[in-house]
Amino acid sequence: MISAGTWRVETLQAEKFRLDGGAMFGVVPKPLWSRSHPADDKNRIEMVTRCLLARGEGRVVLIDTGMGGATGPTRRGKSTRSRTARRSIMAALAGRNVDPGAVTDVILTHLHFDHAGGAVSRSEGRFVAAFPNARYHVQESQLQWAGSRRRKTAAPSGTTHSCPCTRRGG
Repeated sequence: MISAGTWRVETLQAEKFRLDGGAMFGVVPKPLWSRSHPADDKNRIEMVTRCLLARGEGRVVLIDTGMGGATGPTRRGKSTRSRTARRSIMAALAGRNVDPGAVTDVILTHLHFDHAGGAVSRSEGRFVAAFPNARYHVQESQLQWAGSRRRKTAAPSGTTHSCPCTRRGG
């Protein structure tokens, strides 16, 4: 935990999951990265989502939300959650005695599934804000990226309709 004035900031581990090691390390040769991050038979390495919880001045701020119920590349077989880590941001918050309704702000650094997937949950077949009393914050450029279908880097299907930050001013 870090204290800065009246604010306390701590890390939360949301989930563990696996992604392709080559995609994560790019041009770094596998013999170098596999020493510290051994790959499974599908070349996937274990990864973890870490979020920040900041409390101070009457506010409870969550920075990133982990994967939540988002699947991201899972549908294409490129990612799987680790069997040993069926945790979520909700469990991590509960471990710090923070109710989801107490979160006042959610800051999403970007809209990749492993950072923003936990911003929503399903209720009666619809996506709803996982933190109902929070104001969601995200950069305008990320909203544009999430809505893009023209580029190779376009967001996975479902990202924009499920993000509570797609409404301006709310």
